[in-house]
Amino acid sequence: VNPRFAGAVHGAVQTDIERSLSLIEEYLSVQRQRRRRPKTIESYRLFLCRFAREVGRPIDEAETRDIRQFLMAEERRGNRGSTIASKIHRLSSLYKWLEREEYIARNPMLRIDAPPEEEAEPKHLSHEELELVRMACAKPIERLLVEVLYSSGIRREEAANLDWSDVDFAERMLRIRDGKGGKSRLVPLSTRAVILLRQHRAKRTDNDPCVFRSQFKRRMSVESIGRRIRIIGERAGLKERLTPHRLRHTLATHLLEAGVPLDIVQKILGHKKPSTTQIYAKRQMRQVEEYYRRVIQ
Repeated sequence: VNPRFAGAVHGAVQTDIERSLSLIEEYLSVQRQRRRRPKTIESYRLFLCRFAREVGRPIDEAETRDIRQFLMAEERRGNRGSTIASKIHRLSSLYKWLEREEYIARNPMLRIDAPPEEEAEPKHLSHEELELVRMACAKPIERLLVEVLYSSGIRREEAANLDWSDVDFAERMLRIRDGKGGKSRLVPLSTRAVILLRQHRAKRTDNDPCVFRSQFKRRMSVESIGRRIRIIGERAGLKERLTPHRLRHTLATHLLEAGVPLDIVQKILGHKKPSTTQIYAKRQMRQVEEYYRRVIQ
């Protein structure tokens, strides 16, 4: 192969990618003007830039079959239906903007349908498994993480963002700032979690505002929280991986089992739609029906 020809081809490909990335940045600037959250913008950027590099042609020249091939590759990587649906939504938003700005004449996303929504079964711990997790905590910070995550049902991002000013010891409440969707809420804490928080604060000699501090003397990252919880689950001998979200599912299930109204559980978890919380309620009804059928035929 003529080196000069190969270099020209490489330059053309590079120019195509640069054009795609430039269009993506222009699209994201519009989203920023619409006051989309910085985390959302960054999430879109990472995905769309990867799409631009993998789709095989400039994004304003991509056809429906190119996008379908990209999405099929995502499925082969193990993406679930809900994840694919989210990626289709992001691509649809991008291509609607490209069409509106007249960068493209036809929208290649119009013939791509999102997969049917999966009603995933929320995985939770039994009361016995929760006790095994508590017993598997080897350090005070691990016990604190487990109790705060379980008793409040907060997400790992929300735990990472917690400051001491967000803890109301007297009322046994947490103030969640900038939760999912940019919304704030108050959530209750268990007595056990409050005691551990008091002990943790008393031992701290630094002036850092964060509740969860890493061994590197800075705010604990989302990844670090997830890793610590996973290791605790492995120590506890759980069959399935333990995650902060599984502790959140556990709280929701335990509350409903105890008869807490659905709207209260929705408020605690910070769900925007009642339908999200109803997933737990449906599972409870299936269990009720199962026990009922054992007795009444």
